Amino acid sequence: MKKYLHPLFCSIGLSVFGQEVSFTVLDSLTKESIPFATISTNFKQNSITNEEGVFRLSKDQAFTLEDSLFISSIGFKSFAEALLKIKDSVIYLPQKTIELNNVILSQNNLSAEEIIKRVRQNVDEKYDLSLTKKLFFMRESFYQEWDQLQMNLKKSTIKEFNQSFWDSLFLTLPKKDSWHTESLGELNGDWSRKNQKLHLIRAVDLADTLKEKGYDQIDKKLTSILEKSVKEKSYFKIKSGLFFSTKLDRNELIDQVLDSLPADSSGLAKKALEEEKLKGNFHKYRQRKLGNFFEGLVKKNKLNFNVLEKASWYTFEIMNFTFIEDIAVYQIKFEPKSSKAKFKGTLYVDADNYALIQLNYENVKPLKDFSLLGVSLKVYRSKILLKFAKFNGTNYQLQFYEREVNYKVGVERPIKFLEKNKYVKGRRKQNELNADLNIKLDQGEKFTLIIFENTPLTQEEFEQIKPQKGFKQDKLNAYDPNYWRDYTIVEPNEVIRSFKANTN
Repeated sequence: MKKYLHPLFCSIGLSVFGQEVSFTVLDSLTKESIPFATISTNFKQNSITNEEGVFRLSKDQAFTLEDSLFISSIGFKSFAEALLKIKDSVIYLPQKTIELNNVILSQNNLSAEEIIKRVRQNVDEKYDLSLTKKLFFMRESFYQEWDQLQMNLKKSTIKEFNQSFWDSLFLTLPKKDSWHTESLGELNGDWSRKNQKLHLIRAVDLADTLKEKGYDQIDKKLTSILEKSVKEKSYFKIKSGLFFSTKLDRNELIDQVLDSLPADSSGLAKKALEEEKLKGNFHKYRQRKLGNFFEGLVKKNKLNFNVLEKASWYTFEIMNFTFIEDIAVYQIKFEPKSSKAKFKGTLYVDADNYALIQLNYENVKPLKDFSLLGVSLKVYRSKILLKFAKFNGTNYQLQFYEREVNYKVGVERPIKFLEKNKYVKGRRKQNELNADLNIKLDQGEKFTLIIFENTPLTQEEFEQIKPQKGFKQDKLNAYDPNYWRDYTIVEPNEVIRSFKANTN
């Protein structure tokens, strides 16, 4: 595709490559970034600012004087300008406030609780739950850090599995790790789990492939030792204290064909089948995840959010009355009233039809805090933002969703592996490994979804869409700023931009 670089953008130093522009949106008063502001254009390239207030747009053809940019965010005056007339890469939005009492009087002086009650009513009349085609971008990020990784060996009848082996093995594992997956595609369906047809356009795994190879080497090392030391037809008895015990067949634990063996024609064929399976799994997992997500938004014709379903657990307070574009909006703060409540946050409600158009909240206490017999799980952070918008229609549809979750997992228990074999003469027990295991792992997940376009589908059109059988994603071991060139996405944050595989 031919690239076009307008002289204006060259002179002011905007990030422009061909038909791409990049801007940062800031509060004109505080000079702080405005995250998750809605970006729209008259050439059907819509987006949203990331948490740093940055967004990027692309266009197949050269920008013209007719191409206009519109920016809106609750509590700020909207911005509208022709793209080629914008002379700076930073766009400032002034704050917009309204006298609360005068407006409240014109709205029948409803209390916050009465507004919340109306929000819960007639969901099917406020939101478009029918079949639509959604052009989306999805980013999944995972983080983990080992706080503790130790095994104190008590006994091992396999000489290779001595204390120094386990110490060196655990030192090989990276203390910190992260990986990211980004997907662009079309999701055809409604707000149910089963009526979904996903068509992926482009996808990439951003992961440290060198670390993946390191894990492979660990797997091969363990497998090689077990294959030499464990007899055919053996099974493993795995015990941890008095209450945990399970049985595992040898073939379930050991791969029959090591990756290090020379590949023959049958091995190559098996590898091809495995790749095809992974290709299908990548697609199936994301279709299932998106279907489950949309089905979870509405339950029994009600928005399925804890603060609405359990409204009696919370106190609500009207904080402001403002506008987003031409829509009058209530800003309502909520906090726990009952000891059962676990969240605080803000709701933004359309004052005309009492539709929830934005919700952001976070937990004020752990969502889970479990510890029993040396096994622990603590979900200590959960933060969510979602926005609804009208896509050239009268009803709202989901526009943006982002969730961050952090949790700690711990295991501090004795563990015993017993190899047994009833086909060998003499004692049934063949080998034993006995140790104390101490593991503490801090993990995090971040899920981001933006819908750029949302167009109606008839039942006949939906049925005629052929399912995509699978999709093979690209793989990178460092962030590439050019990978999504010519595509409009949610711009990555600094964590992703600085991602690079550790080559040491």
